[in-house]
Amino acid sequence: MNIPRNVIQALGECARVKEKEPLKTYTTYRTGGPADLLVFPGDNESLSRIVRIAADESLPLTVIGGGSNLLVGDKGLEGIVIRLCEDSLRKGEIVLLEDGTIYADSIASKERFVEFAVNLGYSGMEFMAGIPGCIGGGIIMNAGTSMGAFADILVDVDLVDSGGNRTAALIDRSMSSYRKMGIGDGAIITGARIKLSRAADASRVRSDIEDILGDRRKKHPLDYPSAGSVFKNPDGYSSWKLIDEAGLKGRMVGGARVSELHTNFIINADGATSRDIRNLICLIQETVFQYFGIRLETEIKMVGVF
Repeated sequence: MNIPRNVIQALGECARVKEKEPLKTYTTYRTGGPADLLVFPGDNESLSRIVRIAADESLPLTVIGGGSNLLVGDKGLEGIVIRLCEDSLRKGEIVLLEDGTIYADSIASKERFVEFAVNLGYSGMEFMAGIPGCIGGGIIMNAGTSMGAFADILVDVDLVDSGGNRTAALIDRSMSSYRKMGIGDGAIITGARIKLSRAADASRVRSDIEDILGDRRKKHPLDYPSAGSVFKNPDGYSSWKLIDEAGLKGRMVGGARVSELHTNFIINADGATSRDIRNLICLIQETVFQYFGIRLETEIKMVGVF
């Protein structure tokens, strides 16, 4: 897509802009083609301006965070891609408020948030331990484990809507579900207020987190690029077990492979393309359906042209 130079200039006045930037640098799969324009807003006002420009010019707009739950097509993404994640030039703020809640910018990493909360003697955020990416991405997909999820601890969020307006919204837990927060389409999260509990034994919380991280290192294929769990768990089933029992452990398509360590992980084992990964996803879905009559739904988000 050809984006007018005056639009690129306007975006450059409120953000860092990179043209035809390969997105494989910004995803944990280490795959993905170029963005027409990749922009890095320096603050929330800049973000609002970018969204307004995209709306005024009728340009496609995609928001990515840490790229840890994302598969970008090999031919890339058209229009404007906004990256909201910590980097060497911008860190997300995490602060304790007077009412005892914690405010976190959406770009702040889950890892930093967990460490911040542990140091203050809180509990309730243990489920985040070892989950990569930013707070904002975790909220959008209601990330979690058997220990809890973001919907359990959120009070409210700050947003930029599809028109570029900054607003806030209380979290309605009745609108949230497994891997879905229920926040309106087109809304971009810029920050969140989170309510945790005071730990009865802060040292025990830290020990529990270390145990969680150790367990992840043992059970997850962390030596290869991946996007974590690929499929949601169907009601009453574990996706990894269905994939395993369908005989797909170690199956490869191109450079993509079903992990032998955890079969709900597809790893970039040998220079995989996004198409390799997507085709392996389709193969898994078809095979599991043939064996068990169950349609596996992806947890990761697939965007762009493959």
